[in-house]
Amino acid sequence: MNEHYSINSLKSTSVVMKDMNETNQKILYYARIFLQCRGYNGFSYKDISQKLGIKNAAIHNYYPKKEDLVAALLEDSRKNLAANITQIIESGGSARDQLQYYFDYALKEFDEGKSICPPGSVILDFEELPEKVKKQNLLLLDDILTWISKVLKTGLKQGEFSFSDPVEARAELVVEALMGARQLSSIKGRKTLIRSISLIKSDLGWKD
Repeated sequence: MNEHYSINSLKSTSVVMKDMNETNQKILYYARIFLQCRGYNGFSYKDISQKLGIKNAAIHNYYPKKEDLVAALLEDSRKNLAANITQIIESGGSARDQLQYYFDYALKEFDEGKSICPPGSVILDFEELPEKVKKQNLLLLDDILTWISKVLKTGLKQGEFSFSDPVEARAELVVEALMGARQLSSIKGRKTLIRSISLIKSDLGWKD
C-alpha cells in the first residue's frame, strides 16, 4: 500500500515538474520575443500572461521580478551560444563555418520578428537597468566578442580571412556592424541585413 502510494506520488510529481518546465519555457519564449522586439521597458508580465492565458501571479512564481526573468533570458542565451559553438567545432567546422553561423542566426531571428540581438535589446536602457541584468548582458557580450576574436584569429592563421588590424578590434567592428544592421533592417528590410553581412565578409577578405 505504501509502495503503491509512493509510486503514484512520484508519477504525480513528475507530471507537475513537466508542466512547470513547459510553462517556464513558454514564459521565456514570449519574454525573449518581447525583449528583442520592444526592449527592456517595452513589455510587462501582463503581455506574457495574455499570450499564455495565465495570471501574472503564475509568472511571478517563476520569476519574482522582471529583472530575474531578463537576467535568466540573457544567461540562457550564453548557454545556447556555448553549446552551439561546441557543436560546430566538434563537427569540424572552420572559422568561416562558425562566423556563418553567427550571420545565419541573425537572419533567422530577423525572420522570426526579433529585430534586436539579445545583448542589444537592453542597451537603450542600460544605465537604468538592475545590476543583475547589466551583469548578464556584459557577460553575454564578452562571450560573443571572445568567440568572434578566436574565430578571426583562427581564420587568419588558416588563410580564410585577410585583414591587418588587431583581431580584438576587428571582432568589435564585426559585432557592432551586425548589431546596428539588425536594428536598421527592422526599418529598411531584410536586404539591408544581407547587404551588411556581405560587406562584413568583404572587409574580412572572405572570398567565396
